[in-house]
Amino acid sequence: MSSVWLVFPFIGAIRASTVLAFVATLLIVGWYRRSPVVALVAGMGWVSAFEIVFQAVGTLYGRHDAQHLFFLTFSMSGWVVAAHVAGIRPHPLLLVAWGLVFLGWLASGFQPNLFDQPNRFSFVQEVFNMATKDGLAAIYVIGALAPFGRTKRPREPVPLASPVTAPSAKRESVRT
Repeated sequence: MSSVWLVFPFIGAIRASTVLAFVATLLIVGWYRRSPVVALVAGMGWVSAFEIVFQAVGTLYGRHDAQHLFFLTFSMSGWVVAAHVAGIRPHPLLLVAWGLVFLGWLASGFQPNLFDQPNRFSFVQEVFNMATKDGLAAIYVIGALAPFGRTKRPREPVPLASPVTAPSAKRESVRT
């Protein structure tokens, strides 16, 4: 169980797979988009989107109160919006597939393995957690590399009007 978690000072326990997915997102998106800022926005976007959904379901299951969900959503939704503004647009069909996996997790009991409950570790629940969290990371990376609904820009600028030609040498520019 302890090999699933990395414990950071001042932050706490985070799943090793989450840290690896975040680092992979930073490296892949940063390299492809040539922007560490866009890479950070992509990483924080998927982490925030996952946590909002995860905490909302946890609230429905009675694990959190509505005020906790409100403040978490309020504080983290900016990253999701920033990802959209930065051109990171996950494909809707991939999000539907992700939602179906998340529903499968709910159908299996939605008992996430928590750091402070080492005696309740479930391999099936951990697989669902990793599939949903890391799956959403992959969907955001794909959305950064090939944004949904965005056509490729033309390589050369398209002229707005026909070019202005100089007056012909045979004609006079001013008639008298």
